[in-house]
Amino acid sequence: MFIAIDTPGLRKRKSVRTNVDFYSLHRAQRSIRRADVVLMFFDAKSRVSRVDKQLCQYIAENHKPCVLVVNKWDLMAGHMPTEKWVLYLRDEFQSLWHTPIAFITGQTGKNVKTLLNHCQMLYKQAKERVTTGELNRLVRRAVERHPPPIYKNRRPKIFYATQAGVEPPTIVIFCSNPKAFSPQYRRYLLGILRDQLSFGEVPIKLYLQKRNNE
Repeated sequence: MFIAIDTPGLRKRKSVRTNVDFYSLHRAQRSIRRADVVLMFFDAKSRVSRVDKQLCQYIAENHKPCVLVVNKWDLMAGHMPTEKWVLYLRDEFQSLWHTPIAFITGQTGKNVKTLLNHCQMLYKQAKERVTTGELNRLVRRAVERHPPPIYKNRRPKIFYATQAGVEPPTIVIFCSNPKAFSPQYRRYLLGILRDQLSFGEVPIKLYLQKRNNE
């Protein structure tokens, strides 16, 4: 069974200026917080708006599984390849680079069933767990392939990793000094997790924590 939460109408081409816009945006944000999976809709004939960007940033900040849905694709199918829209959305929403993209025609229902099936899959991904052994083997191979850069004349060490939670999957890596790992190296580790684990299309929280020697 699905429970669909529709968001209030927002003026797509303008920023949030009036009281009505303000409360509509906050109602949309409340719906995002309640949702297990968010469908972010775009009109195939229109460009991404400032409000779209605000909502997508909020989705990313709340670590919600999401599908970027391009609607009315029947009007554009003969004029623009899907790859061009995909590149456009990836460029506009880099914080959601892992998010799947769907092309549908709401009026006829084309691809809607496939979209709902994908939503179910994302919900299951968000609840999945990986064993500590599998996770540590993966992290060990990643470090062997690409060791962390030297920091203050020392190479930081990773000791072990564990999954601390789900919805979203939360990975904690215990190390010698969290500050020694650059944002680039953290993105590298996150990319490995996405590529190799079974929840690559949903948000993953990654924490580096100093190991307690005691």
